[in-house]
Amino acid sequence: MLSQGEKPAIKSPSEAIKLTRLSEKILMWFCRNPQEADYPGGTVTTNVNNALDYLIKTVPDFRRYLHGKILDFGCGWGNQAVAMAKNGAPEVVGIDIQWHTQARQLAADNDCSDRVRFVDHLEPNELGTFDMVLSCSAMEHFSDPASIVALMKQAVKPGGVVIISFAEPWYGPRGSHFDAFSHLPWVNLLFSEQTVLRVRSHFKSDGAKRYEDIQGGLNRMSLAKFERIIRESGLKLEFYQVYITKGLPFLQHIPILREVFAAAAACILRKPAQLA
Repeated sequence: MLSQGEKPAIKSPSEAIKLTRLSEKILMWFCRNPQEADYPGGTVTTNVNNALDYLIKTVPDFRRYLHGKILDFGCGWGNQAVAMAKNGAPEVVGIDIQWHTQARQLAADNDCSDRVRFVDHLEPNELGTFDMVLSCSAMEHFSDPASIVALMKQAVKPGGVVIISFAEPWYGPRGSHFDAFSHLPWVNLLFSEQTVLRVRSHFKSDGAKRYEDIQGGLNRMSLAKFERIIRESGLKLEFYQVYITKGLPFLQHIPILREVFAAAAACILRKPAQLA
């Protein structure tokens, strides 16, 4: 028997939280208990030792670009920037709107503060000075991704490269970035935005009513949208690859299924050299 004031054990998420719509109750049944920790994701499990693994997997011969001056656009906690410095990059600048204190401490802990610095904006005199500008696992979060690609183009020097690699595309199995709460794929296709965000409100308290409003933001970056942005960027495409989930490469040739089964996309873009 329960003593006075003692709460019964939670048997399931739907028993713990009152949801008003059948669709919300169904989605909640596929979620972890709200009182338990988030399912571990890429951001949480990333550290300096494995921060380049995803780039090495998705960008051919990635290490050969670790020379000169590098801009890590959307550097987050700094693992990637520090890892590039530890793998030979002589100068890395990480740009993000937050996390600077943690990132600087990470660089100090790894004895590379002399080669890595973190900023929240670029000074005008730094535009056109980078040998490589990199965006990894961030393109789906920028509120205006086309303008970010334009800024990346401004930042890289003539003849330099812009490398973009991200996961997950919007229509792919994990495009909703709901993984911290559920292993169910295609959540944003199976349920309405209202349903997903009402259920999400039992795990996160940021008050988001749209995908764009969640912490970190989601811009619904489909493959079609991404391809249009890079096509209109004025940069020369040297490499582009869509990585299909579950090892089904033949889906590359079926446009609709290619979107639905996309796990990641990566490209290498080169800024044209200045004319003599």
